[in-house]
Amino acid sequence: MSPISKEIEALRGVPFFAALGQTTFARLAQAARIERHVKGDIIFRQGDLAQSVVVVIEGFIKVSRLSANGEETLIHIFGRGESIAESAVVSGDRHTTTAEAAGPAVVARLPGALVVQVTRDSPDLAFSIIAESQAKVIALMDEIENLKAQTADQRVLRFLLSLCPPGQESCVVRLPYTKGDIAASLGLKQETLSRSFARLKSIGIDIEARQMTVASMQRLTDEIERLNGLV
Repeated sequence: MSPISKEIEALRGVPFFAALGQTTFARLAQAARIERHVKGDIIFRQGDLAQSVVVVIEGFIKVSRLSANGEETLIHIFGRGESIAESAVVSGDRHTTTAEAAGPAVVARLPGALVVQVTRDSPDLAFSIIAESQAKVIALMDEIENLKAQTADQRVLRFLLSLCPPGQESCVVRLPYTKGDIAASLGLKQETLSRSFARLKSIGIDIEARQMTVASMQRLTDEIERLNGLV
C-alpha cells in the first residue's frame, strides 16, 4: 500500500468520517488531496472564501484570528483526527480565522463543492457536520470556562496531564508545539508559562526545551487536587 493510500485509509478513523456509510466515505476519500506542511505554512487565511474542509492527519494546525487593531488571538490548536472549516464550507462563508501549521503536519483537503453536494445527497454527512459543529461549541465553552475559573498553574497542569500516557507512574514526553503556542492556547503570557514550569520542578516535573519528564504521576494529580481545593 502506498503512503498516500495509507493516509487516505487513516481518514476512516477520523470522527468526522466514522459514522459515514462506505459509499459516502468513498466519494469524499477519492477526492481528498494530501498535503504536507512545515511550521509556518498557511493552510487558509482569514477572509478567504472557505473552499475546502481540512482534516488533520499528523501534526498540529493552529487557528488564530486577527482583530481590527491588528492583534492576533490564538483560538484553538487542532490535532490528529480533527476537521476544520466544515461549517463554513457548507454555508458558503468566508474564513473568520487563519490556519497555520504549528510544526510538521499532514492534512487532507476535501473540495468544498463536493462536500456540499455530498451533504445534499447523503444525510449521514449532514448529521456528521452537525455533530462536529456541536462538539466544537461544547469544547469552546469548556475552554472559556477553564480560562475564567482556573489559575495559570491549574491550566498548565491539566494540559501537561493530558500529554501523559495513562496507566504509567512516570513518563518522558515531547511537548506537542512551541512554548509560545502552549501559552497562547492556555490564555497565558509566555513569561507566565515559564514561571509556572519553573514552579513544577518542586513536584518532580522537569521541562527542558521541548522535553517533559514527570517523575510521579501521583504527585502531578495530587497537585491538581490541591489547587482545585484552593479555588
